[in-house]
Amino acid sequence: MYFDQSILKSLSQLDYQVKSFHVSYGDEALKKMISSFKPDLILTMVGFKLTPSILSIIKKSKVPTAIWMTEDPYYTDKTIDLIHHFHYVFTIESSCVEFYTAAGHKNIHHLPLGTNPDIYSPQLENKNSFFDLCFVGYPYPERVKLTKYLLDHSSYTILTIGGNWHLALPSYNRKPNLKIINQWMTPKRVSSFYSNTKIILNSHRPFQYKYNRNEKGVVNNSINNRTFDIACCEAFQLIDRKRDLYHHFNEEKEIVSFTSMEDLLAKINYYHQHENERIKIAKKARQKVLENDTFIHRLIKMMSIIKK
Repeated sequence: MYFDQSILKSLSQLDYQVKSFHVSYGDEALKKMISSFKPDLILTMVGFKLTPSILSIIKKSKVPTAIWMTEDPYYTDKTIDLIHHFHYVFTIESSCVEFYTAAGHKNIHHLPLGTNPDIYSPQLENKNSFFDLCFVGYPYPERVKLTKYLLDHSSYTILTIGGNWHLALPSYNRKPNLKIINQWMTPKRVSSFYSNTKIILNSHRPFQYKYNRNEKGVVNNSINNRTFDIACCEAFQLIDRKRDLYHHFNEEKEIVSFTSMEDLLAKINYYHQHENERIKIAKKARQKVLENDTFIHRLIKMMSIIKK
């Protein structure tokens, strides 16, 4: 919903007339909307919920179509069939460009998700309430492993936000330096935690996670949208190193990556002690994102590709 709302708002700010449609409205509602609104483009996100009848209606309308794959590469077993229903395919994962092209689609483009500065912005509160470290998101095995390592080898206060963290850390739940918020939070509230934590930990979902649908093993070389959200909050983050990271940020000047648990802890120790350096990097990251990585920037690029 956050992505949908941000995209709708950004398109309106770019002076496009936009109408939204949900599959629950039904087939007839879609036919009427296409007939009355006469769109120049039909855009969908991911597309898993589109029924065969809706895909058929869209095809018969002969309106140009685009899909933005925002879960790549984790469900490529499903998306590989979906792409052929659309004229333009945009994917957040650069590795999927080659993967989809090899499947016979000739109009594949890498387009990362952006961030919404109206939601993700600095929200400084009482500095005494700062946590040292924070993880936001699902407790994938690598994230749990990192958290356990930090709890075992340091006394930093750690906040985890997201479902099932209490199940992932059963023997650590009573640790005084661990705080678990075991629930989903609105992006605005997450933004507040980003802004009021000294170091945000950003570890990516593994491409080989057992519950993925990625049988071909397409590797995730691109960075997640959380990277841009954290930076837009002017929060300092340590991110696991991805190949595409340096297409967006300047290492050490705008962002800092890590390559192992030992490397992560060493950099936490360093930047915990060097607050001014940490703040300087975070400020530069926010400025870079505001100049290049909002949803408006992404949609300008998307529309430029389509107009060609």
